Amino acid sequence: MDSTEKSVSAGHEYEEVLQLIGFGRVQWIVLFASGLLLMMVLNETMGMSYITIVSQCDFETTSIDKAIMSAASFIGIFCSSYFWGYLSDSVGRRPVLIYTTLSGNIISTISIFIPNYWIYVVLRFLVGFFIAGASSTTYAYLVEFFTPRHRPIVINYASLFVGISTVYVPVVAWLVMTMDWHVDLTEGFAFRPWRLLTFFYLLPGVFGTLMLLKLPESPKFLISMGRTEDAFAAVNWIALKNSGKQLQDLKVEKLKFEEIPNRENGVCVSKSASTIFKKMWHDTVPLLKKPHLLNFIISCTVMCGLFFSSSGMGLWYPEILNRLGSSSVEDAMTVCDVIDASIDQPQFNKTLSQICNDQISIKSYIDTITYGSALIVGYIVMGFVINRIGRKASITGGLAIASGCAVALIWIEDEVIIVVCFCLYLVLPGLSVSVLSGAVVDLVPTHLRGKAVCICLMLGRTGSVLGSNIIGVLLDSYCTITFGVFSGFVMFCALLTLMLPI
Repeated sequence: MDSTEKSVSAGHEYEEVLQLIGFGRVQWIVLFASGLLLMMVLNETMGMSYITIVSQCDFETTSIDKAIMSAASFIGIFCSSYFWGYLSDSVGRRPVLIYTTLSGNIISTISIFIPNYWIYVVLRFLVGFFIAGASSTTYAYLVEFFTPRHRPIVINYASLFVGISTVYVPVVAWLVMTMDWHVDLTEGFAFRPWRLLTFFYLLPGVFGTLMLLKLPESPKFLISMGRTEDAFAAVNWIALKNSGKQLQDLKVEKLKFEEIPNRENGVCVSKSASTIFKKMWHDTVPLLKKPHLLNFIISCTVMCGLFFSSSGMGLWYPEILNRLGSSSVEDAMTVCDVIDASIDQPQFNKTLSQICNDQISIKSYIDTITYGSALIVGYIVMGFVINRIGRKASITGGLAIASGCAVALIWIEDEVIIVVCFCLYLVLPGLSVSVLSGAVVDLVPTHLRGKAVCICLMLGRTGSVLGSNIIGVLLDSYCTITFGVFSGFVMFCALLTLMLPI
């Protein structure tokens, strides 16, 4: 018995070996592949903010219909995130990333050719259902190729692709929507340029998946599963790619691993659905007990607030700015004044004599590109700041400023300052998503990371759905209250963050 315990504890710690190997080619590939997957997720979700506008004539949608269309993929992500998180902790990070991204891209491609609104919404739900795997498992896969010292910065720079996506989405929409053609595929279905947007939005996922095919499974995951030989082979591959040396050349003969009891894969060995769910619940219970419970609940609540503001309001950002840019009133007006004016002059009605307007103003494109550029700059600045002031100060300070900007939007009339405040309100919570995700990874042990991050982001996505639908229902009638609610929730989350040991 003693000799067995000794053999289990013998060898080098995985993090020690990573330090010996050094930061090299493999880490850059993992970082780039992870960034492309995160970019694809944002393209597929936030890209709907443009598709809802340019498709409104084909689908004859109202504001409520647009909110449903925008929320469909977020609901899909919510429904499946836990399952993918469980699988990533059971069968591996890499296969979950590859198969979910591939499935989501296939369904997204099919949705391009759907003429019916409700079938289109169902397919967008299924897209969200599958890309949820990439949405959260990416972080767990990414950090396990890096030493703890580099993890906060690496997560931040992988999330830089979120900023790139925020520029990519409007630039592609601007280029595609300048086209003026249609192809009549059937008597009642004309293929118009806006449908090409979906194809361009899923491309980063295709390239990210191709890169993953060349990468190994996370060695940290393999070690936690007791697959030491596979883990050693994966780390040896990293050493060869980075330095041209094998582990034996670095005096590493064996990797140390932490033995976890009852680590069998319930999904693979169980034939009964009830047994699978019991196993899933059994493996998740540690997150709901001390010492993880309080921190986990706070993290999930704050994550909900981050998505509530950055994604919930972000989905309506092009719509609101489109109304602002389309206003014919010369006098300076607040955002709510413009929205009230747009209600008095409806954009379209359902009479045959009225021509449907699905155009997006050039100013709306430019303002969104400005927001995306601000997000990119924000991630770069965060990379320098986060190790100096810490995660807690970064999140709390950012959310406090964002809350103030939301309140200011109620009274500000200057158009430039409105765009600046809007950008800050969306950018600062958006930056905090990656910071908090990295904190969640470090707050729990390896065998709980996939589930913890997936559940946290899953509950966070409810904030996107809630925020988007609150705006869809309240914005036209209760604009001031809408901005007040968004400001208050963000400030509440800022105060909660002070309780986290990060």
